[in-house]
Amino acid sequence: MKNDMTNESGSEDMKNLWQSQPTEPPKIRPEDFRKKMNKFERRIFWRNVREYVAGAAVIAAFGYYEWKFRAVLVRIGSGLIIAGTLYVMYQLHRRASTRSAPADLGLSTCIEFHRKSLERQRDALRTVWSWYLLPFVPGLAVFVIGSMVSQWAAHGHLEIGSFVSPGIMAVIFFAVWRLNRRAAVRLQTRIDELNTLKQGSD
Repeated sequence: MKNDMTNESGSEDMKNLWQSQPTEPPKIRPEDFRKKMNKFERRIFWRNVREYVAGAAVIAAFGYYEWKFRAVLVRIGSGLIIAGTLYVMYQLHRRASTRSAPADLGLSTCIEFHRKSLERQRDALRTVWSWYLLPFVPGLAVFVIGSMVSQWAAHGHLEIGSFVSPGIMAVIFFAVWRLNRRAAVRLQTRIDELNTLKQGSD
């Protein structure tokens, strides 16, 4: 009986000792992290491709308006919209283009590289009003005013759609701004998570 008590006591001590050992955080392999990083970069790449295609469509549409309409203000507005679109496409490339990471980076370096990529995209989203939305405002304003002037000259009155269109555009602009702000907040959360992960990998 004494030996049994001793064995039970020893087993209990071993169990307590095992449970009290510090547990190490799960290790993340560089290749696994690189796969997630590349997935993010591909998503950004295709997002930018869609933006470039949309920009090309806008340029084609308002280039047609330049040729089709005779009203001076409409043509000026179309030209300003084309110029604004080109500026936005340039800024998109400068601020939010993808950058591939070298294949031989270690985990800590991969984390740092990805964190900088996230910060770059976050900063682009935070300032979307200044470089993505604002460049369209002058052209759209002149185009809408030119359309109103042409309509008044042709019919002697303005249709309700002339007033609805600016309101719709304002709502769209606000929605785009809000969506990008929310996306920036989500990126900041991921950046904070990476900061914690990097501290654990150092």
